[in-house]
Amino acid sequence: MPKPYSLQVSEDINAPIDTVFDVLNDLNQLEAWSPFSAMDPSLVSTISTPASGVGSVYSWKGKRIGSGSMTMTVCTKPYKIAFDMDFNGKDKALSEYLITETDGVTTVTWFLGGERGFGGQLMNALFKFDKMMAKNFADGLGSLKKLIESK
Repeated sequence: MPKPYSLQVSEDINAPIDTVFDVLNDLNQLEAWSPFSAMDPSLVSTISTPASGVGSVYSWKGKRIGSGSMTMTVCTKPYKIAFDMDFNGKDKALSEYLITETDGVTTVTWFLGGERGFGGQLMNALFKFDKMMAKNFADGLGSLKKLIESK
């Protein structure tokens, strides 16, 4: 029986909300900060044209991280971007960037949620998948922060 899961990680970025949103919305900039690009040197990616906005797609294939795609389904400037995730044609998930700004500091929350079948539940129990993904998300948001704040 599938069970729901979700995880989220947040990072504060010292930049205007529109600047942060524009980087997140542009899939051409994803590999500059995504933790998954650095994990797999064999990674080959394809980015749709246009590379931003609803309907844009980032697809990947790598020996370590497998294959999949993310299709942007929501693009509400400057507060939210959402993707339908497809992992290896088997698992699906929802990924979102939720963006807020307070006193000139922009907070990005990276959310991932879906349902896991028995195999996914077992992998999570054995390999602490959620903990590993939360660390990957934190690393990615840290790289996003450095990328944006260095501009």
